[in-house]
Amino acid sequence: MKVKTITCPNCGHANNFLAEDCSQCGINFSKYYEELEKAEALRRHIEEQEKAEALRKQQEEEARQAEERKRQQEEEARAEEERRRKKEEKKAEALRKQQEEEARQEAERQKEAQKRADILKRQKEELEKAEEERRRKEEKAKAEALRKLQEEEARQAEERKRQQEEEIRAEEERRRRDEEEKAEALRKQQEEEDRQAEERKRRQEEEARAEEERRRREEEDKAEVLRKLQEEEDRQAEAEAENDSDAAAPLQMPANTPDFRSANTLQDRLFPYVGQMIGVTYGNPSDIQNVKLIAANEDHFQIFYPISKNIVSYPYQYLAQVTENPEGISAVGPDISPVFPVVAEVPRPFFHKS
Repeated sequence: MKVKTITCPNCGHANNFLAEDCSQCGINFSKYYEELEKAEALRRHIEEQEKAEALRKQQEEEARQAEERKRQQEEEARAEEERRRKKEEKKAEALRKQQEEEARQEAERQKEAQKRADILKRQKEELEKAEEERRRKEEKAKAEALRKLQEEEARQAEERKRQQEEEIRAEEERRRRDEEEKAEALRKQQEEEDRQAEERKRRQEEEARAEEERRRREEEDKAEVLRKLQEEEDRQAEAEAENDSDAAAPLQMPANTPDFRSANTLQDRLFPYVGQMIGVTYGNPSDIQNVKLIAANEDHFQIFYPISKNIVSYPYQYLAQVTENPEGISAVGPDISPVFPVVAEVPRPFFHKS
């Protein structure tokens, strides 16, 4: 077993690893064990080396014994005749040798056990010294940490006091600004309410004028329809009086009847449906969209799509056709609802998917 050495930190002399003092300068090594972890690691290392050395010796001894037994068996095989002749003598000799070997092995085991006990004792003493040094350092460190903690708590208390004073001042400033902002917001709100009231009043006046204009146009349209209806009835009566033989022939729908309303312009055609739900199609009679007619101006009309919330304006020149029926118009196909009083064929808007 290779003996570990420790180098003296004072003179550099190599001493036995288990020595407590330097054999050259006499310095005590125990004061250089600064931490318990080093001493503990040292102890574990020594124990592992001793265990490994003991295991190696045991294995060597077992191998030697196995070799000895093999050799004895070979000698016994070669000298079988001789052993039979000297059986008792050899048995006694073998027993004596075995007892001597066992005594020798027991002496070696006791010697090795005593050596390990001495090593463990010295290690225990070193560990106790290191533990005492570690406790002393820990107590010193705890005292220092407690002092720093008290200083930090005092500093934090002072800092919290300063922060509370700053927060009180900031809260007062914030309340003052909030009151000023509330007063300013209240003033602006009052001005906005006054403006909105004025705007509502203006819109109400414009709506009243528009309603009056719409009623006037409706009355004019109704009077025109009645006049044309009367003229058509007079012409029909004259035609019946002139040719009674044609009375049984199919009659064409007159120009002015309750089921037909003449109109000179597209504006006149659509104006009666302003504010109502009408139908629009993009050329497919089986697909009629339900929209609201919100305006019929001189050169264009406006419709509102309830689903997409879009308002679209169409010039009259883009109208392909306008179809009216007092009984209602429905889509062509399995789904024939809803029914619309008028359907306009218009170009497809960009937001409407085909």
